[in-house]
Amino acid sequence: MAEQLRINRNTVAKAYEELESQGVIETIMGKGCFLKQNNSPLKKEIRVKMVADEIDGAIVQAHHLQIGEKEFLGLVKERLEAFERENKANSAAGKEQ
Repeated sequence: MAEQLRINRNTVAKAYEELESQGVIETIMGKGCFLKQNNSPLKKEIRVKMVADEIDGAIVQAHHLQIGEKEFLGLVKERLEAFERENKANSAAGKEQ
């Protein structure tokens, strides 16, 4: 993360420590840091608005790229299914270790 953001590694480590102390994330040794389930510091309406804003941006981009509603919605469904498959595979791999 520090390399991607081009900041000091200690800064990233301190940020992760702070998020963990606030109960936002949990660290699983050998796997990484993960958001704790249902423990976002943001209210649900804020989280929904953030996702809606991202969706609005994707809709505008699809419009500019001349991707129709049916194809757009199909792509969204396809990506959600791919995410679920990957998430299940990662969960299964984690249980094996």
